[in-house]
Amino acid sequence: TLLHYLRDEAEREIPVLRMMSLTLDQLKVRAEAWRNELGQGEVVTSESTVGGGSLPDESVSTYILALSVKSPDKFLKRLREANPPVIARTENDRVLLDPRTVLDDNLLVQTLKQVLDDYR
Repeated sequence: TLLHYLRDEAEREIPVLRMMSLTLDQLKVRAEAWRNELGQGEVVTSESTVGGGSLPDESVSTYILALSVKSPDKFLKRLREANPPVIARTENDRVLLDPRTVLDDNLLVQTLKQVLDDYR
């Protein structure tokens, strides 16, 4: 990790730094791509909680994909039980997915499609 800092490649090579350095435009494009792939949801602004370590209560602006489903808590449980698990949150009866916390967009969309198909 220290070598990444010394070589000025930390943002590219350290996942959490890469996630934190994403621009709002990049996040919006990704959330919109997810919505387009899934054919549902709404892209809205929100806040990501940094959490842990030296930034336990800090937050940063983001765009999220908000999905309206019949039972958000049941849907969230199915996401967590999926392979791979998807960690999301619920708010105002919607399931929220934050692109800032996702490394592989294709894998996320595949998993979401499978859970949505099984959920119907």
